[in-house]
Amino acid sequence: MDKRASLIQAFQKELKRTRPMASPRCIDSFANLWEYEFGSFETLPPDLKRLVAYRAAEIGWTDDDV
Repeated sequence: MDKRASLIQAFQKELKRTRPMASPRCIDSFANLWEYEFGSFETLPPDLKRLVAYRAAEIGWTDDDV
């Protein structure tokens, strides 16, 4: 399994087992790690890209509509 797939799989597992109130922190952590490792969100699968984009809009990182 390549690094991207491994990181995505770990994130999906973590998201499933985390409490709903902790989900935003989990998404933030994943987004920071992904950006650090790969430099952009271009290669992120569409469903996860939407999740990260929604969170970014939620906390004001972007003005784009989700």
